[in-house]
Amino acid sequence: MDPDLEKQEESVQMSIFTPLEWYLFGEDPDICLEKLKHCGAFQLCGKVFKSGETTYSCRDCAIDPTCVLCMDCFQNSVHKNHRYKFLFFCMHTSTGGGFCDCGDIEAWKTGPFCVNHEPGRAGAIKEQKENLNSRCPLNEEVIAQARKIFPSAIKYIVEMTIWEEEKELPPELQIRKKNERYYCVLFNDEHHSYDHVIYSLQRALDCELAEAQLHTTAIDREGRRAVKVGGYAACQEAKEDIKSHSENVSQHPLHVEVLHSEIMAHQKFALRLGSWMNKIMSYSSDFRQIFCQACLREEPGSENPCLISRLMLWDAKLYKGARKILHELIFSSFFMEMEYKKLFAMEFVKYYKQLQKEYISDDHDRSISITALSVQMFTVPTLARHLIEEQNVISIITETLLEVLPEYLDRNNKFNFQGYSQDKLGRVYAVICDLKYILISKPTIWTERLRMQFLEGFRSFLKILTCMQGMEEIRRQVGQHIEVDPDWEAAIAIQMQLKNILLMFQEWCACDPAENRHKVHSLLLHAQVFMYV
Repeated sequence: MDPDLEKQEESVQMSIFTPLEWYLFGEDPDICLEKLKHCGAFQLCGKVFKSGETTYSCRDCAIDPTCVLCMDCFQNSVHKNHRYKFLFFCMHTSTGGGFCDCGDIEAWKTGPFCVNHEPGRAGAIKEQKENLNSRCPLNEEVIAQARKIFPSAIKYIVEMTIWEEEKELPPELQIRKKNERYYCVLFNDEHHSYDHVIYSLQRALDCELAEAQLHTTAIDREGRRAVKVGGYAACQEAKEDIKSHSENVSQHPLHVEVLHSEIMAHQKFALRLGSWMNKIMSYSSDFRQIFCQACLREEPGSENPCLISRLMLWDAKLYKGARKILHELIFSSFFMEMEYKKLFAMEFVKYYKQLQKEYISDDHDRSISITALSVQMFTVPTLARHLIEEQNVISIITETLLEVLPEYLDRNNKFNFQGYSQDKLGRVYAVICDLKYILISKPTIWTERLRMQFLEGFRSFLKILTCMQGMEEIRRQVGQHIEVDPDWEAAIAIQMQLKNILLMFQEWCACDPAENRHKVHSLLLHAQVFMYV
């Protein structure tokens, strides 16, 4: 219930991770890691921002407003002498995952490297385009060992993270003598207030205020916490009591589960193993590539998607602490290797509609949703072009909007936002933001396939605009006075959002060669009519 974390960490390091590192390197891991630490010439910074952390963006050099630097990289870069802006990083519905872009040559017009990540030799930028990160060369024995360890470790992390059974472990993890120790586990949500959770725990567990506050704070921070330990019957009784005391006419009960202690132990260790892999991958591009290959490999004869896609598809069901660690794994592996970032983006787009629909139905903030990572992929110019040409991502985003917006349509297929849910509609705005991200960098070279996919996406966008013409029309009221004016806030907000997207479409059309503009001229006229008439 209240473990000695420092003692447990020391124990797991000595009994599991140190032997694992010896097995990986074949020598003292401290010595080997120190060698790797100093062998790289340059690399992406890749620092993941925490809420409230200061970030910087150069007004003169950033390709777009989403390109930012951490404090250390900014202070050691040329951008500190330019026109810049700084802000405290804060995740909300219109932004994506926070990630320092130092070293990313597609994020900056000039000065892509700070002093700490400077290549220091001529032709390094050209070399980086071919291999975006520094390579700390590993000997063949270490690479062979990594190819043995990483797939098993990743599979274990995924299987235990998405494990649904409350009483039994997978067959290969079961032990002969099973104990009868269970935990009553309370999960976080965004509907119940602090005071409501504290009150429910006091009533259900008959505990002191201080204990209930301790539980509630931990649940809010980590996403879940064991609030009672004992036999199955006692934990099940506590579960029902918590649900009954937290339920009322306007709210669903708190999410509570009874988990066997061995399942809890394996799930906690799976996340700790993820943190260990984060550390190991930070030392070498070879490790990152082996990790990415294992995540993308599909099991022969299995209908399941690859491991990284299984994690993405399960994201909305995971609790806060698990999501954070798994997203950090993605940042430290796929997003640090351009080749594999593209492959990850392709998997992301493949399941885009499902991920967005689950996010819209989820009750957690966008900051801890896998969908928030879209900004890291859609704003990269070369990657955005590839996703448009090869996966028709503009159409996928607009079709997602067309599938989630019918809830706000009247019988004439016009928008009607009266009585709407502000939180749910705000989540729909996140999909519109993705459309903005994918259009943020105009192409310099047009291909026939790019033009064809762009036009197809634009036609889908026009279907959204048709729902705006004549929406929430106001007619003269006769016979009696209108007591309550209709709510115009949602209609105006979505119009402003879509107006900005339309302007971006127009800019794309304007950069196409003159002889091809007639193909989109009539479509633009229709769009302008829908937006302004």
